[in-house]
Amino acid sequence: MGRLLVTNDNEDGDTVTGIYTFIVPEDRVYGDQVIASVFGLSLEAVTEGVPIAEVIRYVRDGDRQRLAKAMHDAILTGGFYKEEYQVVHPDGRQITVSAIGRCLRDAHGIPSIYSGVVTIVPQPAVVGIVEDPLELHCRAALCIAKGRRHALAARYLSSALSVLGGKTER
Repeated sequence: MGRLLVTNDNEDGDTVTGIYTFIVPEDRVYGDQVIASVFGLSLEAVTEGVPIAEVIRYVRDGDRQRLAKAMHDAILTGGFYKEEYQVVHPDGRQITVSAIGRCLRDAHGIPSIYSGVVTIVPQPAVVGIVEDPLELHCRAALCIAKGRRHALAARYLSSALSVLGGKTER
């Protein structure tokens, strides 16, 4: 389902954005590969829908509480929400994201569908360390391969990441 969404929102053309939908009454979040990769979930899980607690479990402590409150307020008011926070990925990477969303109401005025986008915030390069776009794409592909239980593809992608010098996902 879906494809990795890459938009050219800046001069470098390296902004990566994911789309999600949270069905509030069912406590189910659906998303694309970017959402799966950022939040340490399998593509299969976000395609089938997961509880919101599963999605935000790797959000940095402190940020998680602020994020939950902002989303809760947006659900109650129907207003927009915009937050920047950090995700501590299961593979050890720290990913800063910017998220915007809004909760729509059904015909009876009950909060129903919460939709939004999550954009990875490019971090300034540390002296001597530069994020390799190929490594980022291999990590995303590895997440997809593992989510689909394609062991051979996952093994090849892990090997490629080893050659590139990146950590492989556990």
